[in-house]
Amino acid sequence: MRIVTVIALHDLRLLMTDKSAVMWFFLMPVVFATFFGLVMDAGAPPSDARAKLTVVDEDRGPVARLLLEELESERLVLSPVDPEAMDVTPDKIRTLVLPAGLSDAVLAGEKTTLRLIQDPGSSPEAGLVAQARIYSAIVSVIGRLIEAGENVASGRPLTAEALDALPPMEDLVSIESRFAGQARVPPDGFAQSIPGNVVMFVLLVALTFGAATITGERTGGQLRRLVTTPATRGQIIAGKIAGRFVVAAVQITVLMAVGVAASATLGIHIGGHPFSSWVVLLVYALAVAPLGVAFGAWFTDPDRAASVGVIATLVMAALGGCWWPLEIVSKPLQTLALAFPTGWAMNALHGTISFGHGLEGVLPSLAVLIGFGCVFSFIAARSLRID
Repeated sequence: MRIVTVIALHDLRLLMTDKSAVMWFFLMPVVFATFFGLVMDAGAPPSDARAKLTVVDEDRGPVARLLLEELESERLVLSPVDPEAMDVTPDKIRTLVLPAGLSDAVLAGEKTTLRLIQDPGSSPEAGLVAQARIYSAIVSVIGRLIEAGENVASGRPLTAEALDALPPMEDLVSIESRFAGQARVPPDGFAQSIPGNVVMFVLLVALTFGAATITGERTGGQLRRLVTTPATRGQIIAGKIAGRFVVAAVQITVLMAVGVAASATLGIHIGGHPFSSWVVLLVYALAVAPLGVAFGAWFTDPDRAASVGVIATLVMAALGGCWWPLEIVSKPLQTLALAFPTGWAMNALHGTISFGHGLEGVLPSLAVLIGFGCVFSFIAARSLRID
């Protein structure tokens, strides 16, 4: 065991002396995760959806003011626009026009019409949300008008003064909207970019630096010199696999520490089980570390080994769900993702980060990753020849 540990720590020291490797080791995962986390952020969850609404108040009367107050309480993002600037204001996704004479007509008991103008390219779902909340605001205004009418003498018209004299309305009923059970909502933002980039870069380091160094040591004679030491062939192979695991474990631990710090200081979502996520990543590192040794055994040129490692990483990252949530792709592609360790790692990490599972909830994925590790270790042991 001591020989295996010495070989593994030596590989870690070699990586730490390579400045470009250290950059890809620690810095680039953070840069990529930050960029794609911001790009893929979908904003508020569906249970707290907010629709944008441009409002053109041509009336400026008491009923229009009351309606605007109710619209603001309906979780609509209001953008008031002067009537004169309506035609020259850009980015009007949907516009509600309160016509001139609205207040006079309503106070006189006359029918009046509000106009809702929607951009043809706007989201139909957001449009329905806006319409429903406008109807709700109108119903609330009608209720306030009825309340104000009760304070007016019988036979006398409702006045603006009666509306202004109304006390603030207290909501007697509140509605809490949330998902029931474990909703399979596709992760977005940092919930997708953080695990996706960590999984991808752990594999990238294993299949580039890990494979290239094995190839270089084979062609340079370092592995042959190891045979002259008391180390057996099995210990040498185990040490090389352990070296790739130690490298990945250090990388994972540092990146998890950065994630926890970002969560505490910036509110970035990494789930409620960071320890479980750390364990999942360590098991994933155990699974892919032997693959780096196997790649190094299949090539005689370190640069070619690294190049093929990059291609293999990109393919497994894309198909395994590191670049986008597997929930948004077709069923055949979701099934294909399970052919790669990246797919199982992302499935487990989404369980701990997005869906609130502890380790007990992702045990099947961990078991499969351990199976990948056993298969890849067998392949590495059969492939790496030390003469």
